[in-house]
Amino acid sequence: MDTATVVVTLLLAALFVFSSSIKLLGVPKSLEIRDHLSVSPVGWRIIGGLELAGVVGALAGLLWPPIGIAAAIGLALLSIGAVAFHLRASDRVAEMLPAVIGIALGAATAVLHTL
Repeated sequence: MDTATVVVTLLLAALFVFSSSIKLLGVPKSLEIRDHLSVSPVGWRIIGGLELAGVVGALAGLLWPPIGIAAAIGLALLSIGAVAFHLRASDRVAEMLPAVIGIALGAATAVLHTL
């Protein structure tokens, strides 16, 4: 496994550890975003749980690449969903930027595992 794969995977994991933790811990700013995007409280926690599961899978992918590829794709798909919710809420690009970065890191991680 090369250095680029490890670095991009760790960046992906860091982004989603943060994202999942603020959702699961109920950080007030996160709850404001949830309400702005019209996501139910249960749905918000489910998304946080899926993000955390994706982190575990992405990190496990450093030992077994197939699970890392699947997790990275899953996190990219969650991020695509986030962009869709932001577009529905007529948010600016700056508000979508973390999700766009999630898509890029997820795709990059999946591709790097296949090289």
